[in-house]
This record gives sequence, structure tokens and C-alpha cells, in this order.
Amino acid sequence: MFRSGFLLAALACAQAPQPEARKLIAESAAAIKKYQSYRLESIVTVDLRGARMDNHLEMPSSISVRRPDRMKIQSRSQAGTVNIVSDGEHTWFYLSALKKYVKRDAVGSPEAAVGNSGLLPKNLPDLEHSIKSTRITGEETIDVAGVKYPCWTVETAYGQILLPEQHLVIRNAVQTSWISKAEKLSLQNTFRGEIDLAGVSEPVRMSQSTRTTLLRLNPKLLDSEFVFTPPANAKETDDWTLPGIAKPDLEGKAAPAFKAGGVDLAALRGKVVLLNIGAAWCAPCRRQIALFEKLRADLPDVAIIGISVGDAPKASFPIASIDDSNDLLTALSINSYPTVIVIDRAGNIAAYEAGAQTEEALRAMLAKLDK
Repeated sequence: MFRSGFLLAALACAQAPQPEARKLIAESAAAIKKYQSYRLESIVTVDLRGARMDNHLEMPSSISVRRPDRMKIQSRSQAGTVNIVSDGEHTWFYLSALKKYVKRDAVGSPEAAVGNSGLLPKNLPDLEHSIKSTRITGEETIDVAGVKYPCWTVETAYGQILLPEQHLVIRNAVQTSWISKAEKLSLQNTFRGEIDLAGVSEPVRMSQSTRTTLLRLNPKLLDSEFVFTPPANAKETDDWTLPGIAKPDLEGKAAPAFKAGGVDLAALRGKVVLLNIGAAWCAPCRRQIALFEKLRADLPDVAIIGISVGDAPKASFPIASIDDSNDLLTALSINSYPTVIVIDRAGNIAAYEAGAQTEEALRAMLAKLDK
């Protein structure tokens, strides 16, 4: 009896085996996708010291998501506020500093919204290729709005990181992440390194940290929380015209290979291709299909095809079904559904637009290839 009690106590006190560090990092990147809804608030702090720099920046941000098609992101800094809101029919991008906004007939992908929307610098490197080592350095419990989360601490050391578009190099970089054991969510991280700037002899010491200040998993979020009303003094502007919201640099480049569900891009070489990338739960995508069917009847020499995240809808043209982890979405920087792409006869991307397009706009995209 007593032996059994001691054995159970020993088992209860035994430490859980450590996970493999790189696997844990990979799991944390996708962990948030398993929640149907969430609300997350965080603070990003950036410090730059050296080469006559002494800069400190804090950026509070919040994100609320209700899958599949509701999203609200707000980020604040000394420069102003950035808002991204999807209500199931439209997505708005608003920059308070300019008092301007873009309205897309599209729904957003929350996990891709910030990374692919153009709000971050273009052509950032794939840090995976710069990793020298990843290891678990210990365990720590952190407090998020009064809730205790036991975490693994994971340290990643990097080799030289080249950022040619920004004309800088990052050296001696180390990132530490606090990943919750139960949820596998990265709740806190720090990134430190030295920056070599073009034309500056002295390196700049950089420190960036992200700290989660609020986390609610699977909360009940109402439609009213995903509404954007432009301020009275704000003006609507054309897509891709807001500073920092840049169209992906894909036009003129080869379309990626893709073959599935009756769609084979390589086999269509020699033909003009009109490609619609949508999602099964996307209302603007369903409306776009009817227009594509009309164009298919009017333009028999154009190969009209579709790709759908989730179940493919019925249509008179082929639509392949994929899941949201398909590499094609990353290769084409898809963060809005639908996205329309024109591929020329040589297999290069000739036109790229996010959001549902009018018939006039689609015909104009195709007409570029006749000039």
C-alpha cells in the first residue's frame, strides 16, 4: 500500500521528457490554427543601440479571429494605427497616419494576413536556412493576464542573415522562445543580434521582444466585433496604393508548378490561363465563379481554372481542392480569397489581383497579353 503510494508520488513528480527542439518550434508555428476562435494581445518592443542610434519603439497589437472568415487586427506605434478587418464579405486595410483605407471584396487568412499583406518589409529571408542550432534550455512558467502557463524555453542561434532589399546584414543573432507545454503556443520571444548597415562602420545592436499580454482560446466572438466603419475624415484609395501594402513581386516571374484535381499548370503552357484561387467558405469566391463561367463561354481560347482551399465547388471549369498548408499558397503570397492570377503563354505571371474582380477588370487583365 505504502509502496504503491510512493511509486505514484514519484511518477507524479517525474519530469516530462523534453520534446525535440526543432519539432517543437515547427509545432508552435501551426498551433493556433486548431482553435476555432481566439483573442490575443501582445506588445512588441524594439531597441536599436550604436552607430549614433538610441531608438526605442513599442508596438501594442491585438488580433481577434473567428474562423473561417472573421478577423480583426490592430497594431499601434508612434507612426499611427494599422487596422485589418474581415467581416466575411470584405477586408479593409486602414492607416490612420494617412487617413486612407483600402476595401477588398475578399476575406482574409488570419495567419497569412500580416506576413503577406505587405505590412512587413518585402523579400525577408527564410531564416530556416540561417539556423546554426536549436536547443531547449529549460522550463519556466510565465503569467499571461493572471493565467499561469508552464513553458519550454527554446534557444535558436543563427549564422549570418542577409537582407539585401533592406541593405543590411544581421550577425550573432539568438532567439529565445517560451512555448507553452500544453497548447504549444509561443507566448513570448526575444531576438538579439548585431546589424551591419551599408555605409556604417559600427554595428548596431538590436533587441526585439514580443510578449503576450492576453490570450483567450475559443471565446464566443460576435459579428459586431468584426465591423469596420471608416472614420469620417478617411478616404478610400485603390488597392496596393497605401505605403507598406505592396503587391507581391510576382508579375513577370514563372508560375509555380502545380498538378492536382484536374488542374495541371505545366500542361497549359502555350495558352493564356485565368486562375481563380478561392476557399470553400468564402462568399465573394462563390460569386466570382459565376463570372468565370460566363468568361469561359465567351473566351474559349483562355484556359479558365480554379483552386479551392477546402472542398471544390461545382463549376463548368476544373477546380482543384487543396488544404491551407499547401506550398502553392506561400509561393503565390495568398492572404486574400479570392485572388485572381493571369498566366501568359510562356508560363509567367502576367497579372495578380487580390479580391473579387468585375468582368471589366478581368477582361482588362487578359487584354494586357494582346498588346
